[in-house]
Amino acid sequence: MKFFANITAAVLTLSALGGPTAFGAPVLYDADCLERMVDALDYNLDQQYAWDSADTTLMLEFKKRPVRIDISDGRVVHVGYRMFSDSQREHMPYRQVFDFLERYALDAELPVKRVKSVEAMLAEDEVTCSESGFSRLRSYASDSTLLLSVADIGGRRYRVEWRKEDTPVYYIEFPIEYELLHGASMPENERRLVADIQAWKGSRERVDTLTSREELVPIYRKNYYILPGDSYLLDNLTSNRYYMLAEDSDSLFVPIYTRDYPLESLATLLVTGTLPNDFSFEMKVDGYNMLPTVTVPVNAALDYFRSCGCVPFFGVGDFTDPVATCYLVMRNPSEGYCHLMRVTVNVSELDSRHGTMACRLTPYIPMSRVASLFDD
Repeated sequence: MKFFANITAAVLTLSALGGPTAFGAPVLYDADCLERMVDALDYNLDQQYAWDSADTTLMLEFKKRPVRIDISDGRVVHVGYRMFSDSQREHMPYRQVFDFLERYALDAELPVKRVKSVEAMLAEDEVTCSESGFSRLRSYASDSTLLLSVADIGGRRYRVEWRKEDTPVYYIEFPIEYELLHGASMPENERRLVADIQAWKGSRERVDTLTSREELVPIYRKNYYILPGDSYLLDNLTSNRYYMLAEDSDSLFVPIYTRDYPLESLATLLVTGTLPNDFSFEMKVDGYNMLPTVTVPVNAALDYFRSCGCVPFFGVGDFTDPVATCYLVMRNPSEGYCHLMRVTVNVSELDSRHGTMACRLTPYIPMSRVASLFDD
């Protein structure tokens, strides 16, 4: 096609991790929209490259403007105009903001059949910007003489602003919503979430020992210590961890992990996600799709959530010995969502460190709606 005659492909390899690549293997995508965008660029990654476990950035041109395709662990994780420098990405903790703006700007200009105009898309997505208009975003973002700032407005919207010294020259605002930030529908997000949890190989099993008593709060009537964490929404939904003195020691503290303290043990097990165990989640997703129940190791699932930027908060719903029903909220404020996990455990299995936990997962709950789930 003549429209794409000037697209060139220059490969910029940032780093190659873990083994050779094999030409011709299929390329995976983090979202359906990324595959659609690569197709619209008329660039066949399947024929050109296969990345296995490489972390790579491809630099293309579209309409004589630089485009980046980021590949991580063999998967395309980002496609968009290259508007932000590597230095900005390295020193500002807002990758999801930069990725969104670069992808959104390119997607608005790709030659695809549109159901709605760009103006209608902006209005529907609640994206607002300076009077000069959305089309000016690229030029301001690429101007290295301007000062860039990113602000989180009340946990609901991001505001990105460019200034000339102290004078604002351009801004753009948009909601902190996972679907918008990643360009994927909720059914797609759920499907990919389950597949990613099952495929996750990471696990950081270790016993967290402490030697500093200063960080611990003694609970004398229980004969143990609390390492206080934060709370979320409720006073009893916390990231607290629980410790006791190691045997034959007056200075070494080890995590509580015993049937004698079932709820404290569950809190420490699920909040840390690192204590050695052979427990598995029988995980059922409550959502848009009728997805089958899957079995995944507890620590691997928790490690996956942490890798996505989630922070855990644990609370007890009910305890009728030996069955405990607990809630684990995995909170990701930078992407505007929480995962809610309702976990049912037979605490008699704690001492053997082996068993199955029934888990009902409600994923990607907008943070503005999480509080309503705990009204009762």
